[in-house]
Amino acid sequence: MRGARVNQPHANILSFAAVKEVVGLKWIKALFCVLLAAALFSGCSFRLASSVDELISPVSPQGEDARVQNALTSYVSGGYTLKSPSAGDYTTAFTFYDIDGDDAEEALAFYEPESSPGSVSLAVIDSNDAGWSVACEISSGYSDVYSLSFSELTGAGNCEIIVLWDLISNSANHYLSVYTGGKDDPCSLYAIGSELAVSACYAVDIDLDSLNELLTLSVDNTDGVSAEAELYSYSGSSRRRMGETKIDGHVLYYDEIKSCTKDGRVYIYADAVTSGGDRMLTEVLYWSERYDNLISPFYSYSTGLTSETYRNAMIPCRDIDGDGVIELPSDGDSGRITGEAEAVVWSRYEDSVLIEDCRTLSVADGQYQLMIPEEYFGSISAAYDSESSLLTVSNGGEQPLFSVKCVLEAYYDASSPEYSGYTAAAESYGYVYLVKTEPAGEADFSAEALKAMIKTDEGE
Repeated sequence: MRGARVNQPHANILSFAAVKEVVGLKWIKALFCVLLAAALFSGCSFRLASSVDELISPVSPQGEDARVQNALTSYVSGGYTLKSPSAGDYTTAFTFYDIDGDDAEEALAFYEPESSPGSVSLAVIDSNDAGWSVACEISSGYSDVYSLSFSELTGAGNCEIIVLWDLISNSANHYLSVYTGGKDDPCSLYAIGSELAVSACYAVDIDLDSLNELLTLSVDNTDGVSAEAELYSYSGSSRRRMGETKIDGHVLYYDEIKSCTKDGRVYIYADAVTSGGDRMLTEVLYWSERYDNLISPFYSYSTGLTSETYRNAMIPCRDIDGDGVIELPSDGDSGRITGEAEAVVWSRYEDSVLIEDCRTLSVADGQYQLMIPEEYFGSISAAYDSESSLLTVSNGGEQPLFSVKCVLEAYYDASSPEYSGYTAAAESYGYVYLVKTEPAGEADFSAEALKAMIKTDEGE
């Protein structure tokens, strides 16, 4: 397996990508990435590209990618345009994955042939002693591909290919196809069942039988109210709907889906951005053996809402305290917080109720949470300055206890006077998180204590 590629066959989220405004530190980070890319692709001398077109022009494939592309070029009659999935874990032109279980990776590529514009095909490209060649092709009839993932669904020993197709690029609704290989030729693919119109899907072993099922979430955008979660089994290479439940339909898109196992039961947490685009909710789902169906404990059939998990904080759920159980965020009291930071309460699901576990200060601009012990949280105040990316936490008497500063790793120089007194506590997404303890906070907020309190978004 190639070291740069990550294979995740068990649990995959396929969700609509939110377009977020890039400001402050994130704008600087984006500009740095452009400058770095220009440097890397210009040889030994550094120069800025002379136009936007030059910046985004494709780079010729190298190594294995080049040999795979040559095989595709030899196979396709006429020219073609490579298409990359716009979301999910696999967003490159060529995806390498062992789909047939022979310990050798195949290559998968989406392309639009010039002979059939507006129709995207999927090619599986295999290798042998003679080199790479196209083993099979699937013509979709769709104009774009939203996401690609893999999961063992049938129990036949090979991984199924899960594709979300689009009629319109980056649509909120997609068309789900599951492809599997034949017994004699695993690379000869066919679809299991017809396409399903979905908003998102997630592969998970919800009944703990050592074989993944596929959960789909579907929002009816014609009325903006109706939504449904359905669970499908693909065991034996045939699709069977196991169960379904209504969920909140006031959803613009699904942001993230996660799962965890607690007390012998799998819980699924589906985060969604609400219709207005400025709030989030979480659907909690699990399989009930008693009712032989999916359960959504917080959804109200009388109101059509999952109101108990609505929040203004645009933060997905996560295992914030590292105990192996996913916590749900909710809005805390931010009355003593100024600037672009907010208080968040994190609770775990327990027997149809939410039980508070901990609280954090959330800094969305720096993509981190600061977990402050409960005994201090009620008495502190905090101020965040987005210009300097500096969070200052004070006690009730307004004496500074400590500060956290987020800087780009490429610009950080520990010897610079600008960072005098600061200690590097964490690194994530190209950022360095620096902490500084003030005299009033020496007893409880040492640099070592602050290191443990910082929870970056990348550290899930």
